[in-house]
Amino acid sequence: MMKKITVVYLLFLFVRIASNFQWGVIGAGPAGIAVVGLLLDSGVPAHKIAWIDREFNVGRIGEYYQTVPGNTKTSLYIEFIQSCRTFQECKSDALSDLYTYELSKEYPLYIIVKPLQDITRYMRTHVVSHQSSLTGLEFNDNVWHIELANGHEFDAERVVLATGSHPQSLGYQECSAEISLDSALNKDLLVDLVTVDDTVAVVGSAHSAVLVLKFLSELPVGRIINFYKKPFVYTQDMGGWQLYSSSGLKGVAAQWAQEVLEKRPPCNLVRIFNSERARQAWLPLCTKIIYAAGYERNPIPGCPPDMAYDTHTGVIAPGLFGIGIAFPEVVVDPAGNTEYKIGLNSFMQHAQQMLPKWLRAKEVTTRFAQFEDLFDIHLL
Repeated sequence: MMKKITVVYLLFLFVRIASNFQWGVIGAGPAGIAVVGLLLDSGVPAHKIAWIDREFNVGRIGEYYQTVPGNTKTSLYIEFIQSCRTFQECKSDALSDLYTYELSKEYPLYIIVKPLQDITRYMRTHVVSHQSSLTGLEFNDNVWHIELANGHEFDAERVVLATGSHPQSLGYQECSAEISLDSALNKDLLVDLVTVDDTVAVVGSAHSAVLVLKFLSELPVGRIINFYKKPFVYTQDMGGWQLYSSSGLKGVAAQWAQEVLEKRPPCNLVRIFNSERARQAWLPLCTKIIYAAGYERNPIPGCPPDMAYDTHTGVIAPGLFGIGIAFPEVVVDPAGNTEYKIGLNSFMQHAQQMLPKWLRAKEVTTRFAQFEDLFDIHLL
């Protein structure tokens, strides 16, 4: 009897130890992939890293945007891959193919998505991965307790939220027949969602909006009305730094905006400043609407949607960090413009800068009282 109890206790102890991790990484988009790779590069034992994602398909770009024209040169994708030693351990035809593309040319996003899918599969064979959704996150006894939809629960000393964002819907009442931005950015899907009888409203003037306007202008659509609030802004090389490096138009979008929209726009495309009066006048004429007006953070169970974070360090709470499009680094460029650093290389560079600090951080002393309002934190 005593032997049986001992065996049961040892099994319980093993399961408990196995359920405690040094790191929990939530999200497997480009930022999450970068963090896991750099943690392995830093010598964190693979079995001490828990990686959680619903799909493990390179986030939104893997699920929806593989055919979208990229605005990043091949050389920068290669730089992203070469920034992490663990990535280069992965043997993959897609990775080899990446080196065959022209270095100075932009291609559709699939050229980097497919290598990252292979890298994801490779790293999942090393770390502890759970293909599931996060359902609970609680700070207790100086560790983060993580609960998943598949029923698994475990603790992690530090957690990185690389949870991503989704297209923002403004919900204008004058036109309720919405085409999702995810569908609109795939021309093969968009062609089946519009007809020659449609008047399609496109809200926005940044990269996604311009691509949608381009796609619509190449399809049989009756009329296109672009509601904008800001003029087109282009990324410019300033010699050592880039003006509007993240917010400016680049690649195919920049070329089409400059050569077509600003010089000889299609006869069925009208651009209107997005005011309430303009919407009341024009939106009732629209049969469908596409919001290309930015992205908002994906919901994180147990956390408020407007959860604050340090925009320089990514620190949210003791042992809790954010990175990627949901928690972008904010910088001020030499011209005084505030920029959100978005993109694979920006995420990798930020992770490289912050991980050494996150690895050393036992506890972050940042207005701890605020965290009690954000999480169910139990103090001894």
